[in-house]
Amino acid sequence: MKVILLTGLPGVGKTTIINRLCTHYSTKGRNVQGITTREFREKDQRVGFKITDLATGDEGWLARKDSAAGPRIGSYRVVSEDLERIGVGALERACRGSADVVVVDEIGPMEMTSISFRNAVSKVFDGEHATVATLKFGSHYPEVEKVRARSTLLEITRDNREQIYRKLIEQADDWTGR
Repeated sequence: MKVILLTGLPGVGKTTIINRLCTHYSTKGRNVQGITTREFREKDQRVGFKITDLATGDEGWLARKDSAAGPRIGSYRVVSEDLERIGVGALERACRGSADVVVVDEIGPMEMTSISFRNAVSKVFDGEHATVATLKFGSHYPEVEKVRARSTLLEITRDNREQIYRKLIEQADDWTGR
């Protein structure tokens, strides 16, 4: 198993490190697949979160404040249709494909409302691809706990994030033989 789990307090730079990893490998012609999530703002107000398929560029809503349906997480409602279509679809394709690195950003309460997403995460972890996943700080999901002891868990802080990024690239390079 080749899994790196990144965790840390909100805003510490987990997604930034993932974006840097994706850029690093894309410029080297490497095949990075999976998903990223990001907050979406209108007029300086966060209104939701977007989810993106790294292979296709397809983007949709992970959660929105103004959504009337879907599981509620805080003041947001998960847009289950987009999570299933984009998130689950991307992870399932990554498992079957020729990815050098599979990215799962993020494993958190919004994403884990979906049984299909949970199953897709388990498939990714059980696969042979080098995998980098971000994990909500302090969370304990069964799908992650199954692999935690056999994976590399890195806690990001403002002080160590550059060092963590270098370690992440070094480990992923080693796993992918490049």
